[in-house]
Amino acid sequence: MAIVRKNKTDKVLHWINARPGRVIALSFLGVILIGTVLLVLPVASQNRQSIGLLQALFTATSATCVTGLVTVDTATYWSVFGKTVILLLIQIGGLGLVTITSFFYTFMRRKASLKAMVATQESTANFGFADVMHLVRKIVLITLVVELIGGFLLTLRFAQTLSWPRALGKGFFLAVSAFCNAGFDLTGDMPAGPFSSLTGMNSDPVILGVIGFLIIVGGLGFVVWTDLLQFFRKRKLNFHSKVVLSLTAILLTVGTIGFFLAEYQNTGGQQSLGGLSGWQRPANAFFQSITARTAGFNSIDQASLTDSSKLMTAILMFIGAAPGSTAGGIKVTTFAVIVATIISDIRQRENIILFRHRLLRETFTRAFAIMGLAMGIVIVVSLLLSAVERAGLEAGHFSFLDLLFETISAFGTVGLSTVGTPQLSRISWSILIPVMYLGRIGPASFAISLAMKRTLQREPLHPEGRTLVG
Repeated sequence: MAIVRKNKTDKVLHWINARPGRVIALSFLGVILIGTVLLVLPVASQNRQSIGLLQALFTATSATCVTGLVTVDTATYWSVFGKTVILLLIQIGGLGLVTITSFFYTFMRRKASLKAMVATQESTANFGFADVMHLVRKIVLITLVVELIGGFLLTLRFAQTLSWPRALGKGFFLAVSAFCNAGFDLTGDMPAGPFSSLTGMNSDPVILGVIGFLIIVGGLGFVVWTDLLQFFRKRKLNFHSKVVLSLTAILLTVGTIGFFLAEYQNTGGQQSLGGLSGWQRPANAFFQSITARTAGFNSIDQASLTDSSKLMTAILMFIGAAPGSTAGGIKVTTFAVIVATIISDIRQRENIILFRHRLLRETFTRAFAIMGLAMGIVIVVSLLLSAVERAGLEAGHFSFLDLLFETISAFGTVGLSTVGTPQLSRISWSILIPVMYLGRIGPASFAISLAMKRTLQREPLHPEGRTLVG
């Protein structure tokens, strides 16, 4: 009997270790389950009553997947214990459990196995694993340094109006949350009230500037950080970094201009862009463009956005930031490859050209697979939510665009909401939980991780098929 159990255990372990993506997917799932158990405890809430399994699972998933969608206000509902758990989940989810584990391997000077190195290479989106452990050390150290600097600056700012203990807690919580692109905040107990995010501080250039900078840095990706640090020595950026930095700049610029024009005269809400004055309008338009890149903080009222702004935000959320970063979405590189493919096809080029470089066939094949899977998930889930929330739609409480916005926000691990997540039904929360999970680990990686077949196998020779497209 013991031999049979051992064989079954060996088979399970072999199946888990067979693919790095599977290890990553299961590590996130394990962290979510542990977080759920901790958050469901009565000690995690201020009223010392359990929040219930579903909302604990939703919050743990949102924190671990660095999303930011919440069913209760973080500042006013959770106790110090609960907030600490959420902060740890954000930090682990932002870096990835595999990356953190690999760091402690190197810290203790223990030699990692080849499988661990491959898993770490995939977790950090590095191109090779020859020096991946050295990269892991850099990632963790850069993360800690940037978060410490951001937390210190935010603490100094909050200390002008709050006591030092409260300023310290809010400053460092926001710094970690911003760098990890999580969107969780502790501003609900401030004058603006629960679920206010940064709307009560949209006239504060220090708060917006520091948090905006942390979001951008966290969204660039680990490979880009390393490349930028070596730029002054090499005087050259690799192709991946050029694509990420160029697309980031383009999307931020286009988003800022778009939001500024669309919201300039919008005074539909108490904290709408049109109600701000002077420099606050372009500054908050820029922040909206930044936060839509999977951060989840909002300095202007999302519910009062015009339909064009909601659509622009949804597009930016769907694209996301860079691979190997703390952000979600299909990633800017995926979007760049798809655009380059379309342009090359229009120009009838034989090869796909991006920034004067020829792309491998597997690159644009994977890009279109990711795009197709992501769109499929978003469409199906949006339709499910519309069916579940039919009463709210018919009553005019929100529109289908709001539900589409919520779905993309969950999939892109953003955390922005125009409908108000607490207003949705428990069934909708249950639907959004796996969407946040898939959005963090990536739909393509999840599908590959579940595959039981070996990567290398002989495929049968099929006859050529021709069909008209377009």
